[in-house]
This record gives sequence, C-alpha cells and structure tokens, in this order.
Amino acid sequence: MAEVAPDQDAAPSEESASSEGAASSEGAASGEGTAPRPRTPAVTAGVAVLSVLALAFLAVSGYFGYAHRQAEQAAQQRSEIVDAASQGVVNLTTMDFERADEDVQKVLDGSAGEFRDDFEARSTDLIAVMQEARVKSVGEVRQAAIERQDGDSADVLVAVAQKVSNAGGAAEEPRSQRMRVTMQLDDGTYKIVKAGFVQ
Repeated sequence: MAEVAPDQDAAPSEESASSEGAASSEGAASGEGTAPRPRTPAVTAGVAVLSVLALAFLAVSGYFGYAHRQAEQAAQQRSEIVDAASQGVVNLTTMDFERADEDVQKVLDGSAGEFRDDFEARSTDLIAVMQEARVKSVGEVRQAAIERQDGDSADVLVAVAQKVSNAGGAAEEPRSQRMRVTMQLDDGTYKIVKAGFVQ
C-alpha cells in the first residue's frame, strides 16, 4: 500500500512562523500604531517666529499697498484740478463775438457759486460790447500749477497768453498774464469759484 505524503500547506513551517515574528518585531520597533512624540520647545518657538514674520509681512504689504493707492488718488485729484483750472481760464480768455452766447455759456458751465452768479449777471452787457466791437480773443495756457490745496478746494496759478482783435482790424500780439483761480468740487466736477489776475 502506497504511503500518503504529508500535506505541506496544512500547517505553517517553523521558518515562516519565525519570519512573521520578526516582521511583528520590526513593526513595533518602527513605532507603527503608537502616539506621535510631542514637539520640542525649539520647534514650537520656530513655528511661532515664522507665524509672526508672516503676519508682519502681510501688515507691511497692506500698508504700502494702501499708501500707494492713496498717492495715486492724490495725483489723480491734482491732475483733475489743474486740467479744470486750465480749461476754465481758456474759456475766460477765449471769446468770439460771432458765438458770444456759446462762449459765455462755457464759462458759466465751468464756474460755481458767487463767481458764476456775478458773471451771469454781467453776461448780457459783455455780449453786447463784444458784438458791437466785433471782439475776438484767443487764450492759450502756457503753464499751470496748484499753489494751495485744502481738501476739495485749491488755488491754481495759471500762466496764459491772450491774443485780441477787434472791428478796427487791430490784432494785438499775445499778452502773457498770470491768473489765480480758486477751484471747488461741485457736483463731481471742479469749477471756478474765484478768479483774478496776478501782478
């Protein structure tokens, strides 16, 4: 009768058992399944320093960003004031008897307050004189700069050259003059509220 060979898979060999035991020992030695070790004071201090530096960087960046926006807005405001003052002076020094009503209206549109009221009250006489003498004048701004600014109000010095001709055919050479105009924000636009010549 033939002998039956023992089933090799029925039970683990001593070699495999020892291998599993070794693997279990290595897993325990590597720290798997155990609680993490607490951070040392040096690591905690380093994290705190980095956090503070990050916050400081964000604060400085925000400040410089805000300051930059403020500077841009201030520069834009100054540009608007100077442009409005220059155009207002051009309107005041440029008149043509053939379109006197239109030229006077330009001055009124670019002015406000007492100055506008006074100019409007005298506009009828001004138009009559211009038409009678057939006056034409052309103003050209040569230079303009803010002399003083207080919020939405500013005094602007404007250098202007004006050339005038009349019915007699006389044509003057351009005369250089300086004007000081006070600009005030009115309904979102800077307008002349005071004007005068500077000696």
